[in-house]
Amino acid sequence: MANCNKESSVSKTPWCERLFGKQLVKCTATQDDERVECAATLEDADVDVVAVYFSFANINLQCDEFVRKLRELYAKLNKADDAKAKKKRVEVIQVVLWANNDVYGDFEGSHRECLEGLPWFAMPYSEIDLKTRLSRRFRIKSGVPTLVLLESRDGTTISISAQERLLEDPAGVFFPWRPRPVDQVLADVQLHACCTSNEDESKKSNANTNTKVTMYKNLTGVKGFYFSANWCPPCRAFTPQLAEVYHSIRTREGYEDFEIVFVSSDRSAESYNTYIDSMPWLSIPFQQSAIRAELAQLYGIRGIPTLLLLDSNGHLITMDARTELLDDPEALHFPWKPKPVNVLTERYGTKLHDYASIVLFVDGEDTDVHFADSLLTPIATQYYKSRHINIDHECDTPLHFHDEYVQFLVASDSDASDVLRDLIGLDDVVPLLVAIDLPKRRFALMDYAVEITPESVQTFVDDYARGVLQFVDINDSLTLIQGIQAAQEAETGRQD
Repeated sequence: MANCNKESSVSKTPWCERLFGKQLVKCTATQDDERVECAATLEDADVDVVAVYFSFANINLQCDEFVRKLRELYAKLNKADDAKAKKKRVEVIQVVLWANNDVYGDFEGSHRECLEGLPWFAMPYSEIDLKTRLSRRFRIKSGVPTLVLLESRDGTTISISAQERLLEDPAGVFFPWRPRPVDQVLADVQLHACCTSNEDESKKSNANTNTKVTMYKNLTGVKGFYFSANWCPPCRAFTPQLAEVYHSIRTREGYEDFEIVFVSSDRSAESYNTYIDSMPWLSIPFQQSAIRAELAQLYGIRGIPTLLLLDSNGHLITMDARTELLDDPEALHFPWKPKPVNVLTERYGTKLHDYASIVLFVDGEDTDVHFADSLLTPIATQYYKSRHINIDHECDTPLHFHDEYVQFLVASDSDASDVLRDLIGLDDVVPLLVAIDLPKRRFALMDYAVEITPESVQTFVDDYARGVLQFVDINDSLTLIQGIQAAQEAETGRQD
């Protein structure tokens, strides 16, 4: 993968403070307010790897066994044969979460109990917002203890599923279990055509896939990895739609070599064989279970169906191609490369809780959305370029490393827009330009009397960047995503 960090040229705050906050709790301390400086503990100290352990306070039986193994590994890796040695191979930061917290009681007390006597550090109980952002960033599944490994020098992700490697290698012989790149994982694997009877003419004429078996190195175009299973109802519902658009994409100029590789989560060969009969692409053989598991670990697959896309060089374009396809059923914008400006939907609404945003509210007409997009795009592009913020590939975009990252959104007539207006208390007027900083619970408006032009929007963005906008606090405790879901449920109820 490409180097994902340009911290020295754009960032002011140490990466670890962006993720964990300025202070950490030492688990051996008796009080939560006995804290240490985060940067001094992780960046300034001589540490190789930072292990972020996401635990769940109210499922201790599952966590306890994992903690025992992690504690043994921590002691072994940090044991210094030389008395003068100060270097640590690993430092652990524990992030305590709760599963089913609607039926749980003493959160703060259970937080202390979870950490009692452990030899490492933890995020303070009070850092609830940062914990939520971290769990979203690493796609933590509720109730599943997870170990994420980061490079201490810059926060680059080594692995987002290291808990499985710890169980396989409890002595840490191969620590930090750096994953092999996909071309190495599949170097000797024969990819099989799923169902030759369903091949379309474009596939038969494709030199890369005109036989029943091919090698990954021979795939030269955009590649999709489809993690799915026959036992999964959402997978079975999505597969026919994906097959249809797969054929369509391969007829387009420049995408004739597009290929998908099926990575099965089926529980039996019989189920696998039944499922691939409906697929027109390639598949990793069912018996290659170790390869399938390694790919799932490499990309941190938390659930199925998942469709991810790589460019011709193996760089990750998107982890969420399934949602992209659901939003764009004819795949008109394939391969859905990251854009400087996006339309506000539930997906981008979730990110409002992680990053500041510049939002232009307009009517829902296509012409209005196009106007807003064409107005914001050059301004957003220049904003990112001048700050060395690369949005071209997901693997090249650790956005939490950039103090100045902001997302640019067009808010048309939708549930997400309505809830965002209600959350902030905006009048129902368009066009309207707003800087929204939900992590700091504040917003700033462009004056209603100012006409929306490229010049006025540029001035507004420049003022935001210089820190001279007049922000107003947001006091409403409703989260945007909760509001969108409530609005959708209400609409469903009205239709019923």
